[in-house]
Amino acid sequence: MAGNTLDVYRAVKRKIENEFRVRELTVKTAGFKQDGLAETLSNSTGFWEEPQRVTSKPPRWIIQFEKNDEEVTANFAKKQDGALFPSAKTIGYINNREGNCSAMMFRIIAAIKTGEEQYEFPEWEWVMFLIFPRPLPSGNSSETIANFDPNDQSILYQRRTFKFSLLGIVKTDVENDSILLSNGEAITYLEASEALKKLLENGTEVENL
Repeated sequence: MAGNTLDVYRAVKRKIENEFRVRELTVKTAGFKQDGLAETLSNSTGFWEEPQRVTSKPPRWIIQFEKNDEEVTANFAKKQDGALFPSAKTIGYINNREGNCSAMMFRIIAAIKTGEEQYEFPEWEWVMFLIFPRPLPSGNSSETIANFDPNDQSILYQRRTFKFSLLGIVKTDVENDSILLSNGEAITYLEASEALKKLLENGTEVENL
């Protein structure tokens, strides 16, 4: 288990549910039942070894981090040619058969670029939640949440765009808070957290020139 992710998840979920209970709304989550990963991660691409296997039901949302000129940036998962992986903005999936979901919670993990075509996946995690102004339409037991757009503050659900009213990123305890890069520099969990906040709140990325 990566730090106290499940403890953080339970605490945050409980607080949201306390507010939602009187309105008979629910919080839907993904990736918290099983702490381990059944799917393999790729240290050469910084993404899933077989992306097509997890397109509709990603157990985690992978965000890539790198350091250039002493600045740490967070990026939606990209291939070596700079193009996004097709599911790079797919954050997870939910069971919304009842149609009373007004909040979602997902797990984010880090792919740290340590060298050319070389990534490391430390046991760093963040718990992210999204709150919507009204319940999402009822669906099935595995509805994909895709096309996360920080600028528009929206996601794609059932092929329709829905705006969220609040996004939260909660840090977890990590055992090793610094990852050494091949050039001798390092990326810390705190630096990654700040970069992640910028990316998810306003889409800020530094393009490689």
